[in-house]
This record gives sequence, structure tokens and C-alpha cells, in this order.
Amino acid sequence: MSIYLPPDIEDFLTGWLRERIPNISVRNKEPQELHAPLDKPLVVIRDDSGTRTSLVTWDRSVGVSVLAGSKSYDKPANDLARLVYAHLTDDAVTDAPGSPIAAVLDEGCNGPYAVQDDQDVARRYMTIEYSVTGEQQ
Repeated sequence: MSIYLPPDIEDFLTGWLRERIPNISVRNKEPQELHAPLDKPLVVIRDDSGTRTSLVTWDRSVGVSVLAGSKSYDKPANDLARLVYAHLTDDAVTDAPGSPIAAVLDEGCNGPYAVQDDQDVARRYMTIEYSVTGEQQ
């Protein structure tokens, strides 16, 4: 009998986004220390989990932070956050090679929102929700 694991959505999305937006850093963990100004904009993708919907499918929500610019000059963060949102909600993500994503669930896509940061960097946050297929073991 086979079992199915939820996919590593962080790994897939960080690689997929790196291919689409050059000259940014895309990670699944935020560095312990941020030093403003940033050398290059940073996007952090975090799997916020979700519910199992069948033997082989899950709903998965991801939280995405975008850090760029500064508190007094937030245009780079705003522009990048909108671009990241557009890529992560584009149905093309379902057709990408190796994609575990079956569908973008629009009702779970929110933001980007401004979030305060202790550093002198502009931070934007969004959530994206997907229906995903598991990995057979």
C-alpha cells in the first residue's frame, strides 16, 4: 500500500520564483540578522500548512514576505510585492515542470499588505493558497 506525503511547497516555489525574477534573493527562511540597506531585495516563502482534502491532495497556504527599499522609500517593496503576487497567483505555476500545484485557490490569496519592521526596510506580506498533490512513497 502506498502512502502520500504533502509536497515541499517551499522548495518548489523558491526555485520557481528565482527563475522568473532575476536579481532578488528568494529563501524559505529569513536570515537571523538583516542589515539595512539590503544588498538585494529579499523574498521569504513559508509553508503555513493546510488541510488534507483527499488521499493524495491538500490545501496549502503560503505566507510570503517581501523586503526591499526603506521605510521612507517603499516603492521598491511595493513594486516587487505586486510582481511576486502576480507570479505566485499565475495559473502557469500549475503547468511548470515538477509542479505539485493543481490549482491556485483565489479566495485564499490576500495582500500584499504593509508590515512594520524593526530594520529600516520596507516589508510587504501576502498569503497565497493552493490545492496541491502529494508525493507517493
